[in-house]
Amino acid sequence: MKGISTIVVMVLILMISVSLTSLGYMAFTTFFSKVTTSSEQAISQTLTNMLAQMKIESMAYTNPTTSVYIRNIGKVDLTAFSAYVNDIIVPAANLQLPAGNTIPPGSVGTLTITGNLAPSGRTVKVTTAQGSVAIQVVP
Repeated sequence: MKGISTIVVMVLILMISVSLTSLGYMAFTTFFSKVTTSSEQAISQTLTNMLAQMKIESMAYTNPTTSVYIRNIGKVDLTAFSAYVNDIIVPAANLQLPAGNTIPPGSVGTLTITGNLAPSGRTVKVTTAQGSVAIQVVP
């Protein structure tokens, strides 16, 4: 009887060890999978932000509108534009976005601010969803 109980104890210890090892493997695999996914997303967003660049080519003020000519000098499309005049956001009703709300790389788009919100001497700041910013004073 003593010999059989020793074998049973060894088999039980072996089964417990295998199950604990499997449980640990599954936990670590899930954890590292989530970390890898979130890291990939963060790197992708950072690369997009680094590749998105723009500059204001020129601006023209003709009462009551200000035309802002934006050149995409980056490597990705610029989208979702916002404009600020003296750090106050321009309401959507007073903002005409570039055609298709997108400026492809190397192209120039026009952002029009209506309603005499940006007369000469005021600072205009344009931002995009990709995180690029351009600032210039209205001539």
